Amino acid sequence: MERQAKIVSIINWKGGVGKTTLTHHLATGLQHLSSDELELVGHEHSHPKVLLVDADAQCNLSILCLTPEEFENLAYHNKPPIGTLKDLIEHYLKNEHPQVDVNDFILKAHVRSGNGKVYEHIDLLPAHSELIHTDMDIAVYLRPNFKEHLFGWDIYKFQMLHHILNTVKHEYDFIFIDCPPNLNYITQNALYASDYYLIPAIPDRLSSYGISSIKNKVDELNERFHSSSKEYSDTKLIGIVFNFIREYGSQPKQTQANMINMLKDTLPPDVMFNSYLTYGDAITRASTLSYPVFAVENSQAKQSECVKNITLEFLNRMGGGIVV
Repeated sequence: MERQAKIVSIINWKGGVGKTTLTHHLATGLQHLSSDELELVGHEHSHPKVLLVDADAQCNLSILCLTPEEFENLAYHNKPPIGTLKDLIEHYLKNEHPQVDVNDFILKAHVRSGNGKVYEHIDLLPAHSELIHTDMDIAVYLRPNFKEHLFGWDIYKFQMLHHILNTVKHEYDFIFIDCPPNLNYITQNALYASDYYLIPAIPDRLSSYGISSIKNKVDELNERFHSSSKEYSDTKLIGIVFNFIREYGSQPKQTQANMINMLKDTLPPDVMFNSYLTYGDAITRASTLSYPVFAVENSQAKQSECVKNITLEFLNRMGGGIVV
């Protein structure tokens, strides 16, 4: 049976809140579910097939999946270097139907699982540091024959990633996009292409400031995209996942608990995940090896268990319709 991927953008305008960590661990967490857990979410025969898309010029997801050395060699020193999201966007910017095969730009089964092994069901579309310049190119580029007086005349600038992923979404169950910490053209392309978006956050005043504005801005973009394209479907919020939680008695410490409760009073019901990622060094240790946390902890250890709980809640929210 042909797949039809659900596309999810992981976004927050603020950096350092765990976007890349969450993106990486949602993909890898799906590969560590038991057969009983997979059966509950309709994947009893195999683990879900996942495509990771690194849309951030910092390339953190690509580095985390491959190691810094391998990414550096593949993207900058190979002759020729591998194709990246930057190259694909440039093709689609200048031609709605370029003569390229998106699969040629995807690294198949390259994401490391530990002990020299890789995940067979996870692929990667890597980023490039020059994506930051690509964003500027999108801003100034105008296709020939487009008339500025037409309403929605520039909508193609937001549809490129949508067209790219449409060519391969039948090969995957999930596509996760690690977005840059801004709302420039690349992020707006990701939101246009996505069915859902997920917000990682830290429960402190500075990091949590602006969460409401993210939802408001995505709602505005949904309206704009709708007005310019009748085929567009709203990108829905799955929820907010908190990171770097410090626990006392298996609950967030008081200062973080107070911030979480304050946000609950200002945001729609059910918007916050019940599961969260605790503070700890296991993910940090794993990241230095370009592995997920499962490579340094067993499935019952604290941060591995947190990732598993987040993954299951993510699946249940999508399957149970808990989107806001």
